Amino acid sequence: MTAITAIKNVKALQQMSADIEEARQNASFSTQSMLFLLHGGKEKIAKINQLRALIEQEPLLADKSLTPFQSRQEQLHQALLLSKRLVEIIEEKNLSDADFAMLFEQLDILTPLALHYSAFMPVIKSQGTTEQVEKWYNASKKHAIVGCYAQTELSHGSNVAGLTTMAIFDEKTDEFIIHSPDITAAKWWIGGLGVASTHAVVQAQLILNGKSHGPHLFIVPIRSPVDLKPCKGVIVGDIGPKAYGGFSTTDNGFALFDHVRIPRDNMLMKFAKVTRNGQYIPPVHDKLSYGSMVKLRVDIVHNAGWLLGKACTIATRYCTVRRQFHPLTQKERGKGLEAQVISYSSVQHRLMPLIAMSYGIILVGEQLFNQFGVLMQQLERNNAALLPELHATSCALKSWSTRRSTEGIEECRKSMGGHGYSIFSGVSELFATFVPSNTYEGDNFVLAQQVGRFLLKQLQLVASGKSSSSTTVDYLNKLSKIGTMGHYQFQDSVVEEAILNPQVQLELFGIRTARLVADLGQQLQLGRPWSDVNMECWTVNLAHAEYLVLKSMIAKVQSVREDKEYGPLASILKAVTDLFCLSTLATTSLATFLSTDTIKNSDLPEINAAYRKAITTVHEMAIPLTDSFGFTDRELNTALGRYDGRAYEALWSAVQKNPVNKKEENAKLSNLVLQILHRGDNLEYIKSSKL
Repeated sequence: MTAITAIKNVKALQQMSADIEEARQNASFSTQSMLFLLHGGKEKIAKINQLRALIEQEPLLADKSLTPFQSRQEQLHQALLLSKRLVEIIEEKNLSDADFAMLFEQLDILTPLALHYSAFMPVIKSQGTTEQVEKWYNASKKHAIVGCYAQTELSHGSNVAGLTTMAIFDEKTDEFIIHSPDITAAKWWIGGLGVASTHAVVQAQLILNGKSHGPHLFIVPIRSPVDLKPCKGVIVGDIGPKAYGGFSTTDNGFALFDHVRIPRDNMLMKFAKVTRNGQYIPPVHDKLSYGSMVKLRVDIVHNAGWLLGKACTIATRYCTVRRQFHPLTQKERGKGLEAQVISYSSVQHRLMPLIAMSYGIILVGEQLFNQFGVLMQQLERNNAALLPELHATSCALKSWSTRRSTEGIEECRKSMGGHGYSIFSGVSELFATFVPSNTYEGDNFVLAQQVGRFLLKQLQLVASGKSSSSTTVDYLNKLSKIGTMGHYQFQDSVVEEAILNPQVQLELFGIRTARLVADLGQQLQLGRPWSDVNMECWTVNLAHAEYLVLKSMIAKVQSVREDKEYGPLASILKAVTDLFCLSTLATTSLATFLSTDTIKNSDLPEINAAYRKAITTVHEMAIPLTDSFGFTDRELNTALGRYDGRAYEALWSAVQKNPVNKKEENAKLSNLVLQILHRGDNLEYIKSSKL
């Protein structure tokens, strides 16, 4: 019997497709309508599908089947081939910037040019003068140069103010001298710098007449665009493989600068300026350059939701078609079937809250993106009024979402049992790629301190009798009413029902966060040094982020309920919101709700009862909810989470491409094994013993 015949004859394999289709038929809402809602409408999906079709026509872009068997060098080479083809497609199809950005997102692969598009070009556009944009952005768009964003150093990451790369102004020649005083100042971890970049936007200390004016941005040539040789005074290279095999298609690199001279006009001067005679003209707001950092964090929050959504889709599909142990129902026993893994309570409690969380991050990420758009419009008018609040919001959401998303992705992998550890599950790659987001663009615990400082400033306003104008911390305005102690009094005697009231939910999350902020302020007043309240800042940061996510989800439910087109989705979105609220309240953040005296122990049985009902509701819609993310099999890149449910056939097929199983490669390995087996007189012993 051949392997193919064996596959076709196994009823259990056919049952897998039936199981996943049955789960789809249980949908109480239109998955297509939810797809439109999550992605921004029918027109957006039509454009996405158009770009997906373009990708599918390109074997180089569409086929990832051999990637798991390639070395890092081979993957890097493949990524550059892919990048080259993408540039050709831009020209052939005359793609707009927006269409190409969407294409690159749908392609979902890290390449040496990824930071060229997501950091180098946007920073020039947002921080450069009209003349600088005309020169550098246009050259970048033509791919006449390839750039990266060089901030992190060997000895400094999150502490941007402590960067030691210098940009010393030479008034005689009207140049800046970019210099790394020692190897600790080497730019490090810079995506695109390893082999591809010809230029970098470099964060360096601006030195005028021996005085530092803090980090500023400079465009620095790294390699010649003519022959790609390093420019004079630049030592540059790749930093090597990363943890878990992640970012293998990205050339994270290093660079040292030895008195590299650049024209004064290479300093990005939209806001801060240096004149010909060396005079420093500061920006109207000293944190205007943070706009670039906010943009990167907005993108990270966006990615956190969708990547967690991918992991949830894969795990939910596989746990739906995977059957293990005796069935829970008499009906399935009669069919001779084992139980679906998704039917077990432990699996539901692990996966369903993650589905709700992915929805929450996606929705708050959409809101954050819209707020960032408003900020950029304001900055164009030199108005930085929104910057402090959006900076704090992006810090809170970035640190919370990356932590929760990566933890969730790993939990999805574990929920899939042994096969989850296979690279063909598609989940391990998601984790390896996204886990460094906990430290890049600001270490999460450092960002939490910035959130803590912002909230304390708002607390001072409230304490002085003023109201905070910040919509993200409106809960602080209620401190005088709720105080720092005293349980929330449920108006409805049935807590299990009252906890489903959106106003009650938001009130609970607000009280909890306000009291944590008040406690942080009190700890400092009692004399604890700032360096000793870092973990309190972390706790406050998480609570603030969870308040923002819940608030965003509740607002979305309300807006959908009032929308003619999407109105029917309101009830399922409400169920997802309830689950996010209750899972946060009853499990992940229970300690802080109890420690702040927000809820009392006697309320927990009813809260947990509501939580279990919410799990059940979302479980029944788990496949439709994850289908609504709209991922294709190519995008998921998984054998176990295929749309058709045929996981074992796909896993078998993927393994058959393993070069180790091919004659030539297997012969090399077999020869070494035989040398071990046949040492000394072993061969005679084997033959005589008939082993």
